[in-house]
Amino acid sequence: MDEKEIKSLIEKYQNGSLSAQEKAILESWYNQRSADSPLDLTDETIERNLQKVSSRLPLKYAVIHTRIWPRIAAAASIAVVMAAGLFYYQQGPSEQQVKVVKQDIGPGGNKAYLTLANGKKISLTDAANGSIASQAGITITKTSDGQLIYSVKDTEPGGTAKTGYNIIETPKGGQYRVQLPDGTTVWLNAQSSLRFPTSFESLGERHVELSGEGYFEVAKDKTHPFMVKSSGQIVKVLGTHFNINNYEDEPAAKTTLLEGSVQLNGQLTLKPGEQAIIPASGKIVVSQVDLDEAVAWKNGKFIFADENIESIMRKLARWYNVEVRYDVAPPTETFTASIGRFDNISKILDKLSYTNNVHFKIEGRRILVMR
Repeated sequence: MDEKEIKSLIEKYQNGSLSAQEKAILESWYNQRSADSPLDLTDETIERNLQKVSSRLPLKYAVIHTRIWPRIAAAASIAVVMAAGLFYYQQGPSEQQVKVVKQDIGPGGNKAYLTLANGKKISLTDAANGSIASQAGITITKTSDGQLIYSVKDTEPGGTAKTGYNIIETPKGGQYRVQLPDGTTVWLNAQSSLRFPTSFESLGERHVELSGEGYFEVAKDKTHPFMVKSSGQIVKVLGTHFNINNYEDEPAAKTTLLEGSVQLNGQLTLKPGEQAIIPASGKIVVSQVDLDEAVAWKNGKFIFADENIESIMRKLARWYNVEVRYDVAPPTETFTASIGRFDNISKILDKLSYTNNVHFKIEGRRILVMR
């Protein structure tokens, strides 16, 4: 069969007019095509190809997004990609695509500032690796992998390290990890801050304050509960893994439990796999969530699941340190994708453009969202 016949069969399948005989012919063509050039097409790969090609072909080649028989979906993916190649060879890249590729913005990285108890501010981005400060029986060390470690020095028998408060804060485009004096480790996302004591020894409870987003792996200590204060909530734990998201520009604060047990505001206990959403109204809603999605940022990913463009762009703005502007009302469509957090922003914007319902223009450190 030639390309024209293949396209005709695929179009018939999409509009529901494909006969049983034609279906067999199309499947036979696909099997022969696979034998000549072995393919490993997962459902995700097929859908991605269909979305990508559909958004870039003229309207007459647009792919209808429905749940379709896997073999035909694969065949459609192959044939439409062939058509796309021919179309691009004839037409060349659009002006809009050239603009996105020509201007690009790299991802964030390990950037933070540390404010000591005496008010001294240290740029962790610029500080050399190794010991960067000592204060009241505490040594602070910076590692090469973006971590700050607080170590308690040996004290005299019966003595304790004096308690002061430090603040570590990440800018837009920054992230950092800090190991507290009790062994608890905290990962900070972009545009976040953590205030904590330099020693927990003389305190009955371990209190810290979070703004933005942080993932906690709390060292177990049954006699000294760990308390995280953030906007609208106080999380109490003994030893557990959890994530708190409470950015001021988000509609609600979210606390997600991965392991152990946490108590919110002294009244609600979460189980592993549950997320508590606290909107401005203050009424807590608890539901089961995808944990990979909840902590994707910590694991170097963006995972969007039926997420609207405004929510997505807020995350990108924080991580890539960009300003987002809309030249029209934000589209109402939702997006689902898994993307590397350390990709340049153009790669992410390109994926979001596959639907053809939204486009982007990069102007310096500004992203313009367009129809």
